[in-house]
Amino acid sequence: MKARRGVSLIEVMVALTLFGLIATVHTVATMRYGLRTRAAALGTARTTAVSTAVQLFSTLPRGEIANHDGCEDITAIANYPHERCVTVTAVTSTVSRLRIVITPDNTVLKPDTVFVDRVTQNATKVFN
Repeated sequence: MKARRGVSLIEVMVALTLFGLIATVHTVATMRYGLRTRAAALGTARTTAVSTAVQLFSTLPRGEIANHDGCEDITAIANYPHERCVTVTAVTSTVSRLRIVITPDNTVLKPDTVFVDRVTQNATKVFN
């Protein structure tokens, strides 16, 4: 048998076909990973926006809650600009219900609505 020199055209074509298949599969996997990462980041920012609003209105003195009735634009949370609308309703003399709606500027995402009930307990003095 005669010794071969170089590479045949068939070997080059097989190698290029295998490289193309592997590169395509890798590209698809990388794109899916990127989309999942972006969705996870948006979910984290969304959770941060809602929990920040709930924490703010849960710790705010009940007398100051009425001052925050209305809507305001929030840009402090990175990559998640949104509008926060607060509606205050007096359920009873000691209970106020806040409806907080977080509407992202990204129209693909749906708004989140959270209700927070604030209760003022009447302090009674106990005399012995």
